[in-house]
Amino acid sequence: MTLETALILFVLAAAGLWLTFKYMRNKPKLRIICLVLLSLIALALLGYIVLCFIFIDAIMEQPPSP
Repeated sequence: MTLETALILFVLAAAGLWLTFKYMRNKPKLRIICLVLLSLIALALLGYIVLCFIFIDAIMEQPPSP
């Protein structure tokens, strides 16, 4: 997965969380399930994005090879 794809999916998961809060007030069980699943997806994507930036920084700071 590319970094751009991860960023797009993270934005979609965040939008899904916001829409779940806004429109699923009358279905509490379904709302909780959606919130948990979308939160886990967003957390996993955020971890992936952070690791990508750490690895990119490590590559940029690598000394030149002889």
